[in-house]
Amino acid sequence: MSDSAPLLVGRLGSFELVRLLAQGGMADIYLARQHGIGRFERHVAIKVLNAQRARDPESCALFLDEARLVGMLNHQNLASVHEVDAKDGVHYLAMEYVHGADLREILAQAQRRDVAIPYDVALTIVAQAAAGLDHAHRRCGPDGRPLHLVHRDVSLSNIMVGHDGSVKVIDFGIAISTASIHKTNPGIVRGKASYMSPEQCLGDAVDLRADVFALGVVLYELTTGRRCFPGQSDFERMLAVVHGEYVPPSVLIPEFSPALEQVIRTALALDPAHRYPSATAMVEALEAVAMLEGWNLGTNLTHRMMRELFGTVAEPWATAAADEITYVCPPPVPACDVDVPQPTVVITKPRRFARGTDSDAYEAPQPADWQDDDAPTRGRRSFARYWAAA
Repeated sequence: MSDSAPLLVGRLGSFELVRLLAQGGMADIYLARQHGIGRFERHVAIKVLNAQRARDPESCALFLDEARLVGMLNHQNLASVHEVDAKDGVHYLAMEYVHGADLREILAQAQRRDVAIPYDVALTIVAQAAAGLDHAHRRCGPDGRPLHLVHRDVSLSNIMVGHDGSVKVIDFGIAISTASIHKTNPGIVRGKASYMSPEQCLGDAVDLRADVFALGVVLYELTTGRRCFPGQSDFERMLAVVHGEYVPPSVLIPEFSPALEQVIRTALALDPAHRYPSATAMVEALEAVAMLEGWNLGTNLTHRMMRELFGTVAEPWATAAADEITYVCPPPVPACDVDVPQPTVVITKPRRFARGTDSDAYEAPQPADWQDDDAPTRGRRSFARYWAAA
């Protein structure tokens, strides 16, 4: 916790702050509750623009744009915004609290338990996230004109799965639309390098197909358990994205579904014209794969996966102490004992919860450290300018 971002205590507007949930370079997230007559009580997540960013006009504009845009959205797969305000110089927005974990945390837990995300669960999660994004892409403003909203930051850390099996896309902090007041300066791109589309890396204009590309990256990583575009720096990751350099899933997993691999290839096409034209088209492709492979999709699957990975997790406000959240899990499966030569390692294929064997081996890059996500979202030079300066 930095000196420039002191911990808030007490109340913020009509909300009582309960505990700090997360702290980032731009904003901090708190768990808060709101009381009303008749013993009404509601818990929300409060996103607070930190003091340093609150003095930056661009950061304030992005923050208010997020509140304005998300306030126009209403979909079960998007985290909603309840209120936006500023009190005593503190800018904040009250959002729906999702009791669960983001996909980065889920993959990290699966890696620790030496299990793989089942294909039907992965497809369910991506299909539901795509449904929420499609709603955002198609949304119109109060004047009836399309918003042409693009999230631009779809990634593992911005898709939440609730312990009840629900899926929510969060953080529209760098989204763009025709209703945005703040416009990104030319030559500056925002997002996480491993999930940005080629046109986003190059600083070109983007549309909803940039989000389709990012969904393809998420689908790849959920189904293979590996980074799609790894690298030691933003430049290396962006270079891999622009060149379309990723290991085909069937190389990592020989029995990988050809139909599912084709969906991933289409979503990751370098030319936006060759990708799915909408998030709905991608959902339809995923449903076709599920029908072909005999997989069932549904929130009951994600609910069961969350229970098997994390056990019973009490809601933060139901625990005796704010910082004591107990994960009641079975003992973790011991990690396989293998040598780790460079640059690849022969590893035992992670077990899928109730599918296949766990004795087959294949060559694959070293397992990703899913907690080591890309740098926080920030402005950076486009790949074209990055390359020229290298």
